[in-house]
This record gives sequence, structure tokens and C-alpha cells, in this order.
Amino acid sequence: MRRLQRCLLVASLALLAVGCVSQRTVDGKDQPTQQFNAEEAAATRLALGFQYLRSGNYQQARANLERARDYTPKNPSVHTGLAIYYQQVKEYDKAERYYRNAIDLQPSNGDTYNNLGALLCTMGRYDEADSLFNQALQIPDYVKVASTYENAALCAAQAGKFDKADNYFNRALNHSARNSTILESYAAVLLDQQRIQEAAQILAQRANLPQLSPEYLRLEIELARQQNNKVRQVSFGELLLSRFPDSRQAREYLAKISEPNS
Repeated sequence: MRRLQRCLLVASLALLAVGCVSQRTVDGKDQPTQQFNAEEAAATRLALGFQYLRSGNYQQARANLERARDYTPKNPSVHTGLAIYYQQVKEYDKAERYYRNAIDLQPSNGDTYNNLGALLCTMGRYDEADSLFNQALQIPDYVKVASTYENAALCAAQAGKFDKADNYFNRALNHSARNSTILESYAAVLLDQQRIQEAAQILAQRANLPQLSPEYLRLEIELARQQNNKVRQVSFGELLLSRFPDSRQAREYLAKISEPNS
């Protein structure tokens, strides 16, 4: 499948108040001085680690994340941060181990189950991934229900279980009917199966939302291609090139139309 599961975790970094002790100065007055606070230091290192990870500086990302782990070895957010780092560098076994550590340390965090499920799906461990998505959904007060159903749907489709994927996509839309990302994901799966009429219905819902995206326009182009509608194909192609000329979808479209017999 062209669309991969999104595995997004926003680590919550609680900055704790810095403790103070009194230190006697040479003039006999008391002056407060900062005492090392491991939790605050770990939070700072964790934030730096994510910043370096976003910029692609993996060496510094790992150094800061490991320092955060050294400061607070039982901090689930730190273990999640290391899991995301190892996932980014495609060391999936280590990523899995850190996600499982985070779950052991904080079993009520649905995000971690969701993230581990997405990782296992990329590894082809579909049944385990499905179980983890459902564990996330069973956690009371878990708020990212729609995105987890979407991940479960994408994983089921990747496993070839299209009836199950349909069920998950419909549940995702029940929770977030105007979510453009979910509609685009579902349309992509339907077009991959050449279920043209159903894809057209989903894209019609997406068309009613205000914000265009390069992925939505790519899907409209693909739908027009499968419908053998050249005029509509060219129309959406021109719109893609004018609105999102630097997008991956625009580059792929240009490459495709430049092919012989395209």
C-alpha cells in the first residue's frame, strides 16, 4: 500500500519545579542555589532528542535520548522517545523493546499501544498489531480513537483483510466524519482494490471539506484514470501542479505524464 500508518506520539514533558537549598556565601548571607533535578534534566534532553530527530541529526538525537534515560530510567516517555528513534533508523527490534518497556512502565497509555501496533504492522506482524490497536481502544478515556481505527484499517488492508478494513474505516468515520486524512486513506485503499464507485463516494465526501491537499488531488486523478475520464484527469492534474508544485504527488504526476503512451 502507498499510505503507511502514521505513528505519531506527542510526548508529554512535565517540567517539575527546581528544588533549592541554602548556600552560605562569603559575606554570611544565605543565597539559594539550584539543586540538580533529574526529571527536569531528562525532560530537557528528551525535548532536544525529538528536535534533533525531526531535523535528521540522528547521532545527537540518540545521545540526548540516552542521557534522558540515564537520568530517569523508569520514565515511560523516555522509553517511547528511544522507540521512535530506533523506528526512524529502522532498527525495529530495538524499537519494539523500548515500546514494550514503555507499556510496562505505563500500561494505561493508549498512544504507546497504538504506536507499537503501527510498528508491528510495518514488520508484517498483522495479528499482533491488530490486537495492540484494540488494546488502545479499550483504555478508558483514550481520545485518539478515530486515528487508531484508521491505523487498524490500514493494517488490515495491508494484510489483505479488506472486509475488516472497511469495518475499521467506518468506525473511524463514525468518530470523525469530517476527517480529511481518514477519508483520503479510505479512498486510497478502495482505489487500490479498483472499487471505483465506493471510492468516488468517499472522495465526494472529501470534496465537501474546505482544505485541498496534494494527496486528495492525487486520488482524484487516480479515480479519473480508473474511470477513463481524460478531461477530469487533466483538470485535477493541472490543479495539483498549480497548488502544490513542490509536493511528492506533483513530482510523481509529472513523471507519469512524461512517460511514453501515458
